[in-house]
Amino acid sequence: MRHAEVGDLKDAQGIYFLCPKCIESQPDGVGVHGFICWFLNRGVLASEEPGPGRWEAHGTGYGDLTLSATSSSVLATSGCRAHFFIENGAIRMA
Repeated sequence: MRHAEVGDLKDAQGIYFLCPKCIESQPDGVGVHGFICWFLNRGVLASEEPGPGRWEAHGTGYGDLTLSATSSSVLATSGCRAHFFIENGAIRMA
């Protein structure tokens, strides 16, 4: 899959951001990994990595974004094992 930035969240198939757990310990961003969270029903194949998580996106952008699903949290299953929620544009660590 080719990734491209779009100007409006309603046109996006997912969202990319830096790991909130790692950015706390590395505020300069050096060595901080990123996350891609795919959105439900936006044409992303079930086989697309990373997986298997898919979320419904609510909001208009980063400032008011909420991700919801059966399990609304975002969890890194390897590496730093960050575990958090995105609610109304804010990160809440689990």
